[in-house]
Amino acid sequence: MKRGESNVMIREVTTIVLLAVLLALVYNAFSGKGIPLIRMEPKKVAVSDSALFSYPNQPPRSDTAFRSFISDTTKPKDVKVISPLRDRALTNRDSVANLVKEKKNEQPFKIISLDQLNRLLASRRGVLLDARSAEDFQKGHIKGAKNVPGQEVDQHFAELVIIPRDTLVIVYCNNPECHLGRMVIDFMSVMEFKSMVLYDDGWDGWVRAKMPIDSAGIQ
Repeated sequence: MKRGESNVMIREVTTIVLLAVLLALVYNAFSGKGIPLIRMEPKKVAVSDSALFSYPNQPPRSDTAFRSFISDTTKPKDVKVISPLRDRALTNRDSVANLVKEKKNEQPFKIISLDQLNRLLASRRGVLLDARSAEDFQKGHIKGAKNVPGQEVDQHFAELVIIPRDTLVIVYCNNPECHLGRMVIDFMSVMEFKSMVLYDDGWDGWVRAKMPIDSAGIQ
């Protein structure tokens, strides 16, 4: 190959690579599931026991639609469902996804410890969501968890919208570095959920502590 032809080929390859990078950056910028180019350490704050457990016990709901979503191991509070027609953030999953993309989360994520998680599970509190992929969920998960993958949270809008907004929502993914749980919380915060906590150590912490594993598949 002549030197001139080699130079032309190098320029063409360089142009293709630059165009591919540019297209990737554009897609990432406008995609609701884009990855931040500059990593920002998420703000986190530990939830105290007094804030988590000091409240009056409420009787269980009898709402059939709500119970079809939550696990049998949960015991939700008897609160009213906020109508999705009251706010544009609750009209459909696309409007929520767009608001999540625009939203800058200034509030810290509320994190709980393994001990607090076990106490919540033992007292049958709240809804437990596993934000990992369906494949990882099927391999093993915390008993009673429902799989709502962070990358596909918008596809679960119809299931989430029927949950009372004051219900305690417990989310976990892999570990403190995992962003999937935070994606679920961001999405649900736009839907006006008021009480959400993140088990920050996630699945890795659960396994490391040799806690029981449910591998029965999606429930």
